[in-house]
Amino acid sequence: MRYIPMHRKGGPLHAVDETSLVPDEKAQGKGNQSRAKYPPVRTAKDQTKNVLGGREDLYRVLAENVSDVIWVSDLKANLVYISPSVKRQIGYSPEEIMSQPLTVTTKRHLRQAIQTALRYANPERRREAEKARPFRMAVTRKDGTVVWTETYMSVLQDRKGRAVGIVGAVRDITERKTYEQALERSESQLRLLSQRVLQVQEDERARIARDLHDQLGQELLYLRMKAQSLAEQMNDPPEAHESLLELVSLIDRVRSTSHRIAESVSPPILDDLGLVRAVQLSAAEFSRLSSIACYVDVAVDSAGIPKEVATAAYRILQEALTNVSKHARASEVHVSIRKMRKDLVLRISDDGVGLDDSVSETSSLGLVGMKERARLAGGSVQITNRPSGGVQVLARLPLDGSRPATVDSITQRRLVGQ
Repeated sequence: MRYIPMHRKGGPLHAVDETSLVPDEKAQGKGNQSRAKYPPVRTAKDQTKNVLGGREDLYRVLAENVSDVIWVSDLKANLVYISPSVKRQIGYSPEEIMSQPLTVTTKRHLRQAIQTALRYANPERRREAEKARPFRMAVTRKDGTVVWTETYMSVLQDRKGRAVGIVGAVRDITERKTYEQALERSESQLRLLSQRVLQVQEDERARIARDLHDQLGQELLYLRMKAQSLAEQMNDPPEAHESLLELVSLIDRVRSTSHRIAESVSPPILDDLGLVRAVQLSAAEFSRLSSIACYVDVAVDSAGIPKEVATAAYRILQEALTNVSKHARASEVHVSIRKMRKDLVLRISDDGVGLDDSVSETSSLGLVGMKERARLAGGSVQITNRPSGGVQVLARLPLDGSRPATVDSITQRRLVGQ
Protein backbone atom coordinates (compact mmCIF):
# COMPACT_ATOMS: atom_id res chain seq x y z
CA MET A 1 0.00 0.00 0.00
CA ARG A 2 1.47 3.36 -1.00
CA TYR A 3 0.32 6.88 -0.27
CA ILE A 4 0.38 9.91 -2.54
CA PRO A 5 0.81 13.27 -0.75
CA MET A 6 -2.03 15.65 -1.55
CA HIS A 7 -1.56 18.66 0.71
CA ARG A 8 1.45 20.06 2.56
CA LYS A 9 0.29 23.42 3.91
CA GLY A 10 0.47 23.46 7.69
CA GLY A 11 -0.23 20.66 10.11
CA PRO A 12 0.20 16.98 9.26
CA LEU A 13 0.72 15.79 5.71
CA HIS A 14 -2.59 14.83 4.11
CA ALA A 15 -2.59 11.84 1.76
CA VAL A 16 -4.78 9.23 0.11
CA ASP A 17 -4.27 5.53 -0.52
CA GLU A 18 -3.06 5.04 -4.11
CA THR A 19 -4.67 1.60 -4.29
CA SER A 20 -8.08 3.20 -3.76
CA LEU A 21 -7.85 5.25 -6.95
CA VAL A 22 -10.46 4.24 -9.54
CA PRO A 23 -9.71 4.75 -13.31
CA ASP A 24 -12.03 7.03 -15.22
CA GLU A 25 -13.45 4.76 -17.96
CA LYS A 26 -14.61 7.64 -20.16
CA ALA A 27 -11.16 9.12 -20.19
CA GLN A 28 -9.65 5.75 -21.15
CA GLY A 29 -12.19 5.29 -23.97
CA LYS A 30 -11.11 8.57 -25.55
CA GLY A 31 -7.51 7.55 -25.49
CA ASN A 32 -6.56 10.20 -23.01
CA GLN A 33 -4.28 9.53 -20.07
CA SER A 34 -6.30 7.84 -17.42
CA ARG A 35 -7.49 10.00 -14.59
CA ALA A 36 -8.37 8.78 -11.17
CA LYS A 37 -11.38 9.38 -9.01
CA TYR A 38 -11.19 9.49 -5.26
CA PRO A 39 -13.88 7.49 -3.54
CA PRO A 40 -15.95 9.59 -1.14
CA VAL A 41 -15.14 9.37 2.54
CA ARG A 42 -18.20 7.93 4.13
CA THR A 43 -17.61 8.27 7.89
CA ALA A 44 -15.91 10.64 10.31
CA LYS A 45 -13.49 7.86 11.23
CA ASP A 46 -12.57 7.42 7.56
CA GLN A 47 -11.86 11.12 7.23
CA THR A 48 -9.61 11.09 10.27
CA LYS A 49 -7.74 8.00 9.06
CA ASN A 50 -7.32 9.53 5.59
CA VAL A 51 -5.63 12.61 7.06
CA LEU A 52 -3.26 10.47 9.09
CA GLY A 53 -2.44 8.08 6.27
CA GLY A 54 0.37 9.98 4.55
CA ARG A 55 2.77 9.56 7.43
CA GLU A 56 1.24 6.62 9.18
CA ASP A 57 4.53 4.79 9.65
CA LEU A 58 6.27 7.86 11.02
CA TYR A 59 3.41 8.66 13.36
CA ARG A 60 3.30 5.09 14.56
CA VAL A 61 7.03 5.01 15.32
CA LEU A 62 6.74 8.26 17.26
CA ALA A 63 3.59 7.25 19.11
CA GLU A 64 4.92 3.84 20.11
CA ASN A 65 8.20 5.18 21.52
CA VAL A 66 7.03 7.94 23.84
CA SER A 67 5.94 7.55 27.44
CA ASP A 68 2.82 9.68 26.90
CA VAL A 69 -0.29 8.05 25.49
CA ILE A 70 -1.13 9.26 22.00
CA TRP A 71 -4.70 8.87 20.77
CA VAL A 72 -6.73 9.94 17.78
CA SER A 73 -10.49 10.31 17.62
CA ASP A 74 -13.10 11.70 15.30
CA LEU A 75 -15.10 14.74 16.28
CA LYS A 76 -17.72 12.59 18.00
CA ALA A 77 -15.17 11.18 20.47
CA ASN A 78 -14.92 7.80 18.72
CA LEU A 79 -11.36 6.50 19.11
CA VAL A 80 -9.49 5.71 15.90
CA TYR A 81 -6.08 4.95 17.39
CA ILE A 82 -4.39 4.72 20.79
CA SER A 83 -0.69 4.04 21.38
CA PRO A 84 0.71 0.97 23.17
CA SER A 85 1.99 3.15 26.05
CA VAL A 86 -1.59 3.13 27.36
CA LYS A 87 -0.84 -0.29 28.87
CA ARG A 88 2.01 1.14 30.94
CA GLN A 89 -0.12 4.08 32.02
CA ILE A 90 -3.43 2.46 32.99
CA GLY A 91 -2.92 -1.28 32.53
CA TYR A 92 -5.25 -1.76 29.55
CA SER A 93 -3.92 -2.81 26.16
CA PRO A 94 -4.83 -0.78 23.07
CA GLU A 95 -7.00 -3.69 21.89
CA GLU A 96 -8.97 -3.63 25.17
CA ILE A 97 -9.49 0.11 24.94
CA MET A 98 -10.54 -0.01 21.28
CA SER A 99 -12.86 -3.00 21.71
CA GLN A 100 -14.78 -1.62 24.67
CA PRO A 101 -16.86 1.55 24.36
CA LEU A 102 -15.97 4.46 26.58
CA THR A 103 -18.15 5.06 29.62
CA VAL A 104 -20.88 7.65 29.32
CA THR A 105 -19.06 9.92 31.78
CA THR A 106 -15.75 9.64 29.96
CA LYS A 107 -17.32 10.33 26.59
CA ARG A 108 -19.18 13.38 27.90
CA HIS A 109 -16.01 14.93 29.33
CA LEU A 110 -14.05 14.04 26.21
CA ARG A 111 -16.63 15.68 23.98
CA GLN A 112 -16.49 18.83 26.12
CA ALA A 113 -12.71 18.90 25.77
CA ILE A 114 -12.98 18.37 22.01
CA GLN A 115 -15.38 21.31 21.72
CA THR A 116 -12.86 23.47 23.58
CA ALA A 117 -10.08 22.36 21.24
CA LEU A 118 -12.24 23.15 18.21
CA ARG A 119 -12.92 26.67 19.49
CA TYR A 120 -9.19 27.33 19.72
CA ALA A 121 -8.72 25.94 16.20
CA ASN A 122 -10.49 29.06 14.94
CA PRO A 123 -7.86 31.28 13.24
CA GLU A 124 -8.90 34.28 15.32
CA ARG A 125 -8.16 32.35 18.55
CA ARG A 126 -5.14 30.35 17.44
CA ARG A 127 -2.75 32.46 19.46
CA GLU A 128 -4.84 31.84 22.55
CA ALA A 129 -4.48 28.10 22.07
CA GLU A 130 -0.97 28.22 23.56
CA LYS A 131 -2.49 29.57 26.78
CA ALA A 132 -5.30 27.03 26.84
CA ARG A 133 -5.27 24.84 29.91
CA PRO A 134 -4.90 21.09 29.35
CA PHE A 135 -7.74 18.72 30.06
CA ARG A 136 -7.33 16.90 33.38
CA MET A 137 -9.16 13.86 34.65
CA ALA A 138 -8.72 10.95 37.05
CA VAL A 139 -8.68 7.51 35.46
CA THR A 140 -9.10 4.16 37.17
CA ARG A 141 -6.37 1.69 36.23
CA LYS A 142 -7.06 -1.95 35.50
CA ASP A 143 -5.82 -2.86 39.00
CA GLY A 144 -8.29 -0.44 40.61
CA THR A 145 -5.82 2.34 41.52
CA VAL A 146 -6.40 5.89 40.33
CA VAL A 147 -4.03 7.77 38.05
CA TRP A 148 -4.33 11.49 37.30
CA THR A 149 -3.82 12.42 33.66
CA GLU A 150 -3.31 15.62 31.73
CA THR A 151 -4.26 15.75 28.05
CA TYR A 152 -3.13 18.22 25.40
CA MET A 153 -5.15 18.19 22.19
CA SER A 154 -4.82 19.56 18.69
CA VAL A 155 -7.19 19.51 15.75
CA LEU A 156 -6.66 17.46 12.59
CA GLN A 157 -7.75 19.28 9.44
CA ASP A 158 -8.28 18.13 5.89
CA ARG A 159 -6.91 19.82 2.74
CA LYS A 160 -9.68 22.44 2.91
CA GLY A 161 -8.94 23.34 6.49
CA ARG A 162 -11.97 21.55 7.88
CA ALA A 163 -11.64 19.83 11.24
CA VAL A 164 -11.92 16.05 10.87
CA GLY A 165 -10.44 14.71 14.08
CA ILE A 166 -8.52 15.26 17.28
CA VAL A 167 -5.02 14.17 18.34
CA GLY A 168 -4.40 13.93 22.06
CA ALA A 169 -1.29 13.37 24.19
CA VAL A 170 -1.99 12.04 27.68
CA ARG A 171 0.59 12.42 30.44
CA ASP A 172 0.60 10.76 33.85
CA ILE A 173 0.65 13.58 36.43
CA THR A 174 -0.21 11.50 39.49
CA GLU A 175 3.01 12.44 41.30
CA ARG A 176 2.53 16.12 40.51
CA LYS A 177 -1.12 15.92 41.58
CA THR A 178 -0.06 14.33 44.88
CA TYR A 179 2.28 17.26 45.53
CA GLU A 180 -0.44 19.73 44.54
CA GLN A 181 -2.94 18.12 46.90
CA ALA A 182 -0.37 18.14 49.71
CA LEU A 183 0.27 21.83 49.03
CA GLU A 184 -3.47 22.56 49.03
CA ARG A 185 -3.86 20.76 52.36
CA SER A 186 -0.92 22.70 53.78
CA GLU A 187 -2.39 26.00 52.59
CA SER A 188 -5.76 25.00 54.03
CA GLN A 189 -4.19 24.27 57.40
CA LEU A 190 -2.34 27.60 57.29
CA ARG A 191 -5.60 29.39 56.54
CA LEU A 192 -7.27 27.69 59.49
CA LEU A 193 -4.31 28.56 61.70
CA SER A 194 -4.33 32.17 60.53
CA GLN A 195 -8.08 32.38 61.11
CA ARG A 196 -7.62 30.96 64.58
CA VAL A 197 -4.83 33.42 65.38
CA LEU A 198 -6.99 36.37 64.31
CA GLN A 199 -9.92 35.05 66.33
CA VAL A 200 -7.72 34.67 69.42
CA GLN A 201 -6.40 38.17 68.77
CA GLU A 202 -9.93 39.59 68.65
CA ASP A 203 -10.87 37.72 71.84
CA GLU A 204 -7.74 39.00 73.59
CA ARG A 205 -8.45 42.54 72.48
CA ALA A 206 -11.97 42.28 73.81
CA ARG A 207 -10.64 41.03 77.16
CA ILE A 208 -8.09 43.86 77.37
CA ALA A 209 -10.79 46.40 76.51
CA ARG A 210 -13.04 45.03 79.27
CA ASP A 211 -10.19 45.17 81.80
CA LEU A 212 -9.35 48.74 80.82
CA HIS A 213 -12.96 49.81 81.01
CA ASP A 214 -14.11 47.90 84.06
CA GLN A 215 -11.13 47.38 86.34
CA LEU A 216 -8.75 50.21 85.49
CA GLY A 217 -11.62 52.61 84.87
CA GLN A 218 -13.15 51.98 88.28
CA GLU A 219 -9.80 52.25 90.05
CA LEU A 220 -9.02 55.55 88.34
CA LEU A 221 -12.46 56.84 89.23
CA TYR A 222 -11.88 55.94 92.90
CA LEU A 223 -8.42 57.58 92.80
CA ARG A 224 -9.92 60.75 91.33
CA MET A 225 -12.56 60.94 94.03
CA LYS A 226 -9.90 60.65 96.75
CA ALA A 227 -7.68 63.27 95.14
CA GLN A 228 -10.64 65.62 94.69
CA SER A 229 -11.62 65.15 98.33
CA LEU A 230 -8.08 65.87 99.54
CA ALA A 231 -7.89 68.99 97.37
CA GLU A 232 -11.11 70.31 98.90
CA GLN A 233 -9.87 69.62 102.44
CA MET A 234 -6.33 70.97 101.99
CA ASN A 235 -6.34 74.66 101.25
CA ASP A 236 -3.19 75.48 103.16
CA PRO A 237 -0.52 75.59 102.01
CA PRO A 238 -1.72 76.70 98.56
CA GLU A 239 1.06 74.68 96.85
CA ALA A 240 -0.40 71.43 98.19
CA HIS A 241 -3.88 72.38 97.03
CA GLU A 242 -2.60 73.18 93.52
CA SER A 243 -0.67 69.89 93.38
CA LEU A 244 -3.79 67.93 94.27
CA LEU A 245 -5.79 69.74 91.59
CA GLU A 246 -3.04 68.86 89.07
CA LEU A 247 -3.28 65.25 90.24
CA VAL A 248 -7.05 65.29 89.61
CA SER A 249 -6.45 66.67 86.12
CA LEU A 250 -3.80 64.01 85.43
CA ILE A 251 -6.17 61.26 86.56
CA ASP A 252 -8.82 62.60 84.16
CA ARG A 253 -6.34 62.46 81.28
CA VAL A 254 -5.34 58.90 82.17
CA ARG A 255 -9.00 57.90 82.24
CA SER A 256 -9.56 59.49 78.86
CA THR A 257 -6.48 57.74 77.43
CA SER A 258 -7.48 54.34 78.80
CA HIS A 259 -10.98 54.80 77.39
CA ARG A 260 -9.55 55.68 73.96
CA ILE A 261 -7.20 52.69 74.04
CA ALA A 262 -10.04 50.38 75.03
CA GLU A 263 -12.17 51.60 72.13
CA SER A 264 -9.34 51.31 69.62
CA VAL A 265 -8.48 47.80 70.78
CA SER A 266 -12.05 46.55 70.65
CA PRO A 267 -14.58 49.27 69.83
CA PRO A 268 -17.86 48.53 71.59
CA ILE A 269 -19.57 50.89 69.18
CA LEU A 270 -18.95 48.32 66.42
CA ASP A 271 -21.27 45.94 68.26
CA ASP A 272 -23.57 48.58 69.70
CA LEU A 273 -24.11 50.99 66.79
CA GLY A 274 -22.71 49.09 63.80
CA LEU A 275 -20.01 49.51 61.19
CA VAL A 276 -21.15 52.84 59.73
CA ARG A 277 -21.00 54.76 63.00
CA ALA A 278 -17.72 53.07 63.96
CA VAL A 279 -16.14 54.17 60.66
CA GLN A 280 -17.36 57.73 61.10
CA LEU A 281 -15.98 57.99 64.64
CA SER A 282 -12.70 56.34 63.64
CA ALA A 283 -12.28 58.82 60.78
CA ALA A 284 -13.00 61.75 63.09
CA GLU A 285 -10.46 60.47 65.65
CA PHE A 286 -7.89 59.99 62.87
CA SER A 287 -8.35 63.58 61.69
CA ARG A 288 -8.05 64.93 65.23
CA LEU A 289 -4.80 63.07 65.96
CA SER A 290 -3.10 63.42 62.57
CA SER A 291 -4.44 66.77 61.33
CA ILE A 292 -5.22 65.06 58.01
CA ALA A 293 -8.69 65.73 56.61
CA CYS A 294 -10.72 62.52 56.36
CA TYR A 295 -13.95 62.51 54.35
CA VAL A 296 -16.41 59.64 54.78
CA ASP A 297 -19.05 58.72 52.21
CA VAL A 298 -21.27 55.85 53.36
CA ALA A 299 -24.18 54.58 51.28
CA VAL A 300 -25.02 51.45 53.27
CA ASP A 301 -26.96 50.52 56.36
CA SER A 302 -25.20 48.64 59.15
CA ALA A 303 -28.13 46.26 59.35
CA GLY A 304 -27.51 43.13 57.32
CA ILE A 305 -23.71 43.31 57.53
CA PRO A 306 -22.41 40.14 59.23
CA LYS A 307 -20.31 40.71 62.34
CA GLU A 308 -17.19 39.07 60.88
CA VAL A 309 -17.45 41.22 57.74
CA ALA A 310 -17.93 44.39 59.79
CA THR A 311 -14.92 43.49 61.94
CA ALA A 312 -12.75 42.77 58.89
CA ALA A 313 -13.76 46.05 57.22
CA TYR A 314 -13.11 48.04 60.39
CA ARG A 315 -9.67 46.47 60.93
CA ILE A 316 -8.72 47.09 57.30
CA LEU A 317 -9.77 50.72 57.69
CA GLN A 318 -7.72 51.07 60.88
CA GLU A 319 -4.61 49.64 59.25
CA ALA A 320 -5.03 51.78 56.12
CA LEU A 321 -5.42 54.98 58.16
CA THR A 322 -2.39 54.03 60.27
CA ASN A 323 -0.31 53.62 57.11
CA VAL A 324 -1.49 57.00 55.84
CA SER A 325 -0.52 58.76 59.08
CA LYS A 326 2.91 57.08 59.18
CA HIS A 327 4.06 57.03 55.55
CA ALA A 328 1.80 58.82 53.07
CA ARG A 329 2.52 62.51 53.84
CA ALA A 330 -1.03 63.12 52.63
CA SER A 331 -3.25 66.15 53.15
CA GLU A 332 -6.58 64.33 52.84
CA VAL A 333 -8.12 60.86 52.85
CA HIS A 334 -11.41 59.69 51.32
CA VAL A 335 -13.29 56.71 52.71
CA SER A 336 -16.31 55.23 50.94
CA ILE A 337 -18.47 52.20 51.69
CA ARG A 338 -20.84 50.75 49.13
CA LYS A 339 -22.85 47.62 48.51
CA MET A 340 -22.22 46.15 45.07
CA ARG A 341 -24.35 43.12 44.33
CA LYS A 342 -23.47 40.72 47.14
CA ASP A 343 -20.28 42.46 48.26
CA LEU A 344 -19.43 45.19 50.72
CA VAL A 345 -16.90 47.46 49.00
CA LEU A 346 -14.61 49.58 51.18
CA ARG A 347 -12.40 52.13 49.42
CA ILE A 348 -9.71 54.22 51.16
CA SER A 349 -7.69 56.64 49.01
CA ASP A 350 -5.20 59.37 49.86
CA ASP A 351 -3.27 62.05 47.99
CA GLY A 352 0.12 61.20 49.43
CA VAL A 353 3.41 60.05 47.95
CA GLY A 354 2.20 56.56 47.00
CA LEU A 355 3.78 53.16 47.47
CA ASP A 356 7.51 52.72 47.08
CA ASP A 357 8.06 50.28 44.19
CA SER A 358 11.15 48.91 45.93
CA VAL A 359 9.06 47.72 48.88
CA SER A 360 7.20 44.47 48.33
CA GLU A 361 3.69 44.09 49.70
CA THR A 362 4.74 40.83 51.32
CA SER A 363 7.46 42.64 53.31
CA SER A 364 4.93 44.94 54.99
CA LEU A 365 3.10 43.33 57.88
CA GLY A 366 0.35 45.95 57.66
CA LEU A 367 -0.40 45.24 53.99
CA VAL A 368 -0.18 41.49 54.54
CA GLY A 369 -2.53 41.81 57.52
CA MET A 370 -5.15 43.64 55.46
CA LYS A 371 -5.04 41.03 52.71
CA GLU A 372 -5.22 38.17 55.19
CA ARG A 373 -8.23 39.62 57.03
CA ALA A 374 -10.09 40.09 53.76
CA ARG A 375 -9.23 36.60 52.54
CA LEU A 376 -10.40 34.97 55.77
CA ALA A 377 -13.69 36.83 55.38
CA GLY A 378 -13.99 35.37 51.88
CA GLY A 379 -12.96 38.60 50.12
CA SER A 380 -9.92 40.35 48.74
CA VAL A 381 -7.91 43.56 49.01
CA GLN A 382 -6.20 45.42 46.18
CA ILE A 383 -3.57 48.04 47.07
CA THR A 384 -2.46 50.21 44.17
CA ASN A 385 -0.93 53.59 43.40
CA ARG A 386 -3.41 56.11 42.03
CA PRO A 387 -2.61 57.78 38.68
CA SER A 388 -3.12 61.21 40.27
CA GLY A 389 -0.90 60.34 43.23
CA GLY A 390 -1.38 58.53 46.49
CA VAL A 391 -2.59 55.05 47.32
CA GLN A 392 -5.95 53.33 46.99
CA VAL A 393 -7.00 50.41 49.16
CA LEU A 394 -9.98 48.55 47.71
CA ALA A 395 -11.54 45.80 49.83
CA ARG A 396 -14.35 43.53 48.63
CA LEU A 397 -16.04 41.44 51.30
CA PRO A 398 -18.94 39.06 50.59
CA LEU A 399 -22.19 39.71 52.47
CA ASP A 400 -23.67 36.27 51.78
CA GLY A 401 -21.41 34.45 54.21
CA SER A 402 -19.31 32.73 51.53
CA ARG A 403 -15.88 31.59 52.61
CA PRO A 404 -12.88 30.08 50.89
CA ALA A 405 -12.71 26.31 51.22
CA THR A 406 -10.77 25.15 54.25
CA VAL A 407 -10.63 21.49 53.31
CA ASP A 408 -9.85 19.81 50.05
CA SER A 409 -12.85 19.01 47.89
CA ILE A 410 -11.18 16.93 45.25
CA THR A 411 -13.54 14.51 43.51
CA GLN A 412 -11.91 11.73 41.55
CA ARG A 413 -14.08 10.47 38.73
CA ARG A 414 -13.69 6.86 37.61
CA LEU A 415 -13.80 7.35 33.89
CA VAL A 416 -12.28 4.20 32.44
CA GLY A 417 -13.02 0.59 33.23
CA GLN A 418 -16.27 1.18 35.10
